[in-house]
Amino acid sequence: MRIQSRRWTSWTRHVLVDKAEAPRPRSCMNWTRVIAPLACVCLCAVALPPPDDYSFMWWAYGWRGRSPDNLKILSIQTSRYGLALDVERPAITHLGTISRPMPYDLAVAQSSDVIFELPESKLSLSITIGEDAYVCVSAASDQSDRVNFPVRIIESGRFMQRADMLQLVFENAAGDRLEAEGRLEVAAWPDMLSLLMDIIPRDNLDSVSLRIDLHACGEHYRAQTEREDLVAGHGSSVALSWIPDGHEQSPREKLDVTVAKIDGEPVPVRYDARRGLYDIDLPEATWSVPEEPDRLDRYALSLTNTTDAPAVFRLLFCLDGSIPGLIGLSPMLRDVDGAPTGIPVQISKNWHRQAGRTFLYQGPWFHGFTMVPVEAGATWRGEFAMAYARWGGVPAASHAQLCLIGWGTNQLWDQAAIGSWGESICYDPDVNLGRSMIDDIRPLMVTNMRTDDGKWGWTANVGGGDFLVYIDDVGERQYLSRVRTGYRQYGPNLTKVTYAGVSADGKIAARIDVSSPRCDDLNRAYHRIRYDVLKPTPFTRLAFYQLGADGYNDHQFDLMARGNAEAGLLEEWQPERGGLRYHRAGMLCDGPVPWFSLHGGRRNEAHPRGAWANRGLIIRSWRARLGGRDVPSPFASSYGTENGVPSANVELSPPPGCTELEAGDFVEAELELVVIPLNAGDYYGPNENLRAHLAEHANTWCPVWRQARGNDLRVSAARGTLKQHYPVVVEVDNTGAADVEVLGGIGYVPFTFAGVRDPKHPALWEIRDGRKMVIDQSVHGRDFWQADYDPVGGAWAITYNISLDTPDDRPKTRRFIFQAAERSTPDSASP
Repeated sequence: MRIQSRRWTSWTRHVLVDKAEAPRPRSCMNWTRVIAPLACVCLCAVALPPPDDYSFMWWAYGWRGRSPDNLKILSIQTSRYGLALDVERPAITHLGTISRPMPYDLAVAQSSDVIFELPESKLSLSITIGEDAYVCVSAASDQSDRVNFPVRIIESGRFMQRADMLQLVFENAAGDRLEAEGRLEVAAWPDMLSLLMDIIPRDNLDSVSLRIDLHACGEHYRAQTEREDLVAGHGSSVALSWIPDGHEQSPREKLDVTVAKIDGEPVPVRYDARRGLYDIDLPEATWSVPEEPDRLDRYALSLTNTTDAPAVFRLLFCLDGSIPGLIGLSPMLRDVDGAPTGIPVQISKNWHRQAGRTFLYQGPWFHGFTMVPVEAGATWRGEFAMAYARWGGVPAASHAQLCLIGWGTNQLWDQAAIGSWGESICYDPDVNLGRSMIDDIRPLMVTNMRTDDGKWGWTANVGGGDFLVYIDDVGERQYLSRVRTGYRQYGPNLTKVTYAGVSADGKIAARIDVSSPRCDDLNRAYHRIRYDVLKPTPFTRLAFYQLGADGYNDHQFDLMARGNAEAGLLEEWQPERGGLRYHRAGMLCDGPVPWFSLHGGRRNEAHPRGAWANRGLIIRSWRARLGGRDVPSPFASSYGTENGVPSANVELSPPPGCTELEAGDFVEAELELVVIPLNAGDYYGPNENLRAHLAEHANTWCPVWRQARGNDLRVSAARGTLKQHYPVVVEVDNTGAADVEVLGGIGYVPFTFAGVRDPKHPALWEIRDGRKMVIDQSVHGRDFWQADYDPVGGAWAITYNISLDTPDDRPKTRRFIFQAAERSTPDSASP
């Protein structure tokens, strides 16, 4: 039985919702323009993803900021419409369709003006008791309880944005307040907006009706319940749905969704009309990750559209209760042959609870949202699959929105994992917890922090880091504001998420791409930063990147070293700790692939058990113009932090003498953060090369140099076009093929083949001694590559992770051939 408080509502009374008493809304977007490109595609076997359907939710003036008239504005933007929500009245100040939506990867960096330029609108929430009318006059007025902060992010991702406002206050014309607990929930799909108002009275009430009125796009929409009597402590609710382009939804009776386990056992499906989705109730799990690390749950999925027009199926896959592998699960849609389709499945989840307190939507739960278009009169058949710890026998990568309800603050928080035994790294886009954007960094596959010899568990937290740290000329930190999050790749081979915002004073724009790869050796994260200076920017302190953040650096270590891939070690020293000042500044990082190692790690006394780890920063590429001058090589500094205990960090800094940035200045860099086990005996994973290296060089700078040098790849493409050296990205030629040579490599390296027109049966070979040897990492069949669809280019990207390890780390040249459609048998003659 599903536990209601963890899902969509905890209110116990049945509610009747009337249709809006308004004319059909005017269409501001042509539905056929959006869906028509699918008309020539047969969806009986393979479905295309929606045509760049997406959504964002963000604080328009930042988590800390307010509008010029002191409003706290939460914004939502989709590929169809946008809205601005004043969370403290509550009121929708702007709502309307977006006539020329940008592609997803560009819209993530748009100004909030795209919302504020929409038509003004009005929202009214009211309750009638007998002849007395009560109107909502405020919400979220008491923000002192950070554990139950009254504006809560429930889900956020590619398709669904859902938040609620607590503490609704209703007053009648005489100023009398209704004694009741009220809540407004906003649920936004790319093509549909739902508003839900809940009320729980403290006393018995007779003849009660709830109503929502929305004035938008020149129209009036209304939802109202029939009169009913309410018992104290038992709630009622009303819901209103708004369709941005006026398109009528497909008749429910002509759409059909069936789901069953691969062995044939049916899975319950319920249509939620209030949120416009099919709720698919997956069975509760009774297994464990250590016992079944390669588990892959598979469900046959059939979507039938018997209407005479294309229809989009909005799907929600749900898991509640005890969920093994919740930390790193990877949901996906696959075709009937088990090949990934490239249709994203949003990962939103929660495992937080508080002893002695109960919160609506507390964990544990998993919600996977997706949208699948199906042609008129057609049926799409495929499967929903869920990998948990490994994909193709190798620890899978995942990036998810982790709901904080039950933990506190209740804002956006992202959690990435390699495998499914504990967090690998977290991201706090708005720094709503007051520490840093990069949080909770943990080593991979070392003994966990709860026992001295335990495997498959949470490992020790070795600190955080940060992106842009900008202290202005009067000493105020200018945090990034209006930060949108774009979930471009959820995994399981390579994640990619974009955080884009602008400093609170509007002077520096930031775009930050973060990725985690599927691998079996150590925790690494790829960070690509791009900062653009929009106005003259004097500063008192500026860091483009921090390993060890001002507010998150309780890691203790004895030594710091720097060097580059070619020279190895340039310098090693014992850093000063604490003092809130720079101990080293202006360190020129020249030579190929500069790196920093923070080693000689010592256990945090607060975590006496489990393995500890060292950290390293590798600068893979750098371009900058600062103070009006080109800066061909980065500079670094070391700052003494005071986060609980005195420590030190490493920062990427402006060059010496630069105290002001000019409009047009920029920084663009590709960085790699690595987390290195202290000792070979701590690491229990399968990578023998890493174990052998640690046996000889444990707790020194050498492991970071090994990573910097080993993955400084030399890549060339005889067929296709090389787009990126590391991780490797190659665009296939017009036959769907690529021929790539790679020199070097450490561990599993991501290889992405972009521009693929047919994703169903890709094939990858390695050429060995003139023979064509197929690369097949499958455990369950077709379960080792990742597909991602690009709606703008109308093509897929296929990503593999290929082990480039060699004995003694000796560089070796390898040749790989990719073909979008298999044309020859494995181990055939040389191509």
